[in-house]
Amino acid sequence: MEKRSAGQVYAAHILVMLCVEFNFSEMAGFYMKVVGIIAEYNPFHRGHEYQIRYAKETLGADYVIVATSGDFVQRGAPALMPKHLRAEMALLGGADLVLELPVQVSTASAEGFAAGGVSLLDGLGIVDELCFGSECGDTEILMETARILVAEPPVYRDFLQKNLREGMSFPLARSRALTSYVTKSAISDVSFGDGHFIFPEQMDSILSSPNNILSIEYCKALLRQNSSIRPHALLRKGSGYHDSDLSDISGDFFPSASGIRKLLSTERDAMAFSRFIPAAAFPVFSSALEKKCWLLETALDLPLHYKLLLETEESLHQYPDLSDALIRRILKYLNQYESFSQFADLLKTRDITRSAICRGLVRIFLDLKEKAPGHIPYARVLGFRKDSAPLLGQIKKSTSIPMLTKAADASSILNKDGLGIFNQTCEASNLYEMLLCRKTGQPFVHEFQKPPRIIL
Repeated sequence: MEKRSAGQVYAAHILVMLCVEFNFSEMAGFYMKVVGIIAEYNPFHRGHEYQIRYAKETLGADYVIVATSGDFVQRGAPALMPKHLRAEMALLGGADLVLELPVQVSTASAEGFAAGGVSLLDGLGIVDELCFGSECGDTEILMETARILVAEPPVYRDFLQKNLREGMSFPLARSRALTSYVTKSAISDVSFGDGHFIFPEQMDSILSSPNNILSIEYCKALLRQNSSIRPHALLRKGSGYHDSDLSDISGDFFPSASGIRKLLSTERDAMAFSRFIPAAAFPVFSSALEKKCWLLETALDLPLHYKLLLETEESLHQYPDLSDALIRRILKYLNQYESFSQFADLLKTRDITRSAICRGLVRIFLDLKEKAPGHIPYARVLGFRKDSAPLLGQIKKSTSIPMLTKAADASSILNKDGLGIFNQTCEASNLYEMLLCRKTGQPFVHEFQKPPRIIL
């Protein structure tokens, strides 16, 4: 029998006691409002804290549940800091429960990422609203756009196919098709869905912003999964998604995660980040910097090269997210490989986006040869607040998927599909741990030995 660490035993004991000791009779006549957030927290910053606060103060949430990427993220890179550390920062920043998105989801396209996140939150049977940031901030416009994409009316489909035949990348072809469709509908004076009208110029603006695009994917996922969760778009404040300039950050003007990561590539003094990280979470962030417990994409430079050298044209075709064009370019330029970032730049073309390339390279490194699952069959707990006992108790009554607090229990409570997804996620986290240990010199800790973070 595998020996459990003291931390594992403690975490499991705490969760059981929270669920058992809570008297459900106290819930009689009590309505609990729960807001879900799908995030990466790469890293957790003041803008993320604001979103959690908004969910509680403006939306009236009693509890906030976060579904977050694990040790590899959707932009196609290792997470800046380990998942349990980022979960702890989120809990200190106001979240009540943090769950892990499987690695197949966290490294997927925006569509796969959104579908997995919605599936996980929906499976809990308790989430009322999904709050997400967008440059648009108009929930109805985002939902109407999503309805067009889900329904794929013939006129839209014709525009899309025409654009693809002309050699456009799919994101560009879809954007142009939507604008053309809305323009044609506007000329015909046709409104969509419940009568909410979309102007062509709005569509151009919406589809040029990364958070809007992801927001539309959240809305699509809610529609396709026939979820009862209501969408709520929060107007994004501060730096743009890709904005690395942090010079004007003050007040309610929040930083971008990419700007913080860029700063970390040159700045090691923790106090340089104090303006960007919430005060409650800053000690955790500062400690991680001091211990060098963080990674940039440069950590993949050597191991990715080794993995690519093992691949063949036949093996690369086993990765479903790799296009034929990208496979040809990987094989053509492999001898010119110098680093992860350099190789991604080398592979980029007008029709293949850099983000898609990075995700593809990370999935090769992790040997992920399956598409992101549309249904997440379990909820892995990364951390929770002790005072969230009513939330945990109600989830136990409402959920349609098992909740996993101790990794070693997976084989006994997950079905075959769930166990396969979970094992791949653990393997990815062990690779991340290997890279981190090589950098810090700290002893390796297996994924099964990492208990959830508990904020008392």
